[in-house]
Amino acid sequence: MDDLVRVTRGVWRPREQVVDLAGRCAALLSACPVGTVVAGRAAAQLHGLWLPASFAGPIEMILRRDAVIPRDHSHSARPEVRGRRRRLDPSEVLLLDGLPVTSVARTWLDLAEQLALPDLIAAGDCALRCGVTPEGLLDVLSRARHRRGVVKARAALPLLNGRSRSRPESHLRYALVSAGLPTPEVNVAIYSERGEWLAEPDLHYQDARLALEYNGADHAGLARMRRDITRDIDVEQRGGWRIVSFGPAQVFTRPEQTATFVRELRHEQLARPSRFAHPA
Repeated sequence: MDDLVRVTRGVWRPREQVVDLAGRCAALLSACPVGTVVAGRAAAQLHGLWLPASFAGPIEMILRRDAVIPRDHSHSARPEVRGRRRRLDPSEVLLLDGLPVTSVARTWLDLAEQLALPDLIAAGDCALRCGVTPEGLLDVLSRARHRRGVVKARAALPLLNGRSRSRPESHLRYALVSAGLPTPEVNVAIYSERGEWLAEPDLHYQDARLALEYNGADHAGLARMRRDITRDIDVEQRGGWRIVSFGPAQVFTRPEQTATFVRELRHEQLARPSRFAHPA
């Protein structure tokens, strides 16, 4: 037994088989009724959806409504698993590396029960990047009835944007839109008034010539920092744009203040005369 790890009551596996989430899910499924599907946070992690780091808990499983639970399991409590009986449409289940998992669209809907709206939007942006269509999300929503999170998911759907490239970008965009600011362009190239390519900022307002960037830990390296400085100078000096960068504190700790700051910047930029004459 020294080489085995206890996964849950009565389930032991070699340590190397349960070092990752997929291995733990496979082991736990062996203790569940036939037809059980990995769902919720675990499914989202397996799909690679963007989630808050603090989003943790037992591995969620969905049991078929008609699943027969073995007599010796009928009154057992497994803290490692959160099992729920739910109806799943066949299109809402797929095999991911051999594991039965809720589809990306269905997983996103299930996340609506637990995530706050900004994080649900970030997860939805990532779902679109994974290849899910807005119509696919709407289809899953259309089958949802009398469930927690459905209203939130319906509110989030029109705010999603598959061009977002990170969870912080999604949070920043939501902070602006929820404060009443116009929806910014997302990862779209900007140009000088002479038509010169300048950059592809995370977010921007074309009318105000205002570009917004999120600089996380990956921007701390010397080479990346130098590229960022060069980009910012090009955008402002060559293009006549204003570019502003934000970090985790501005996006996650004080989004309302950040939105107010961007609103003020927009007003300043909109009132600023162009440095270049418009082409005839």
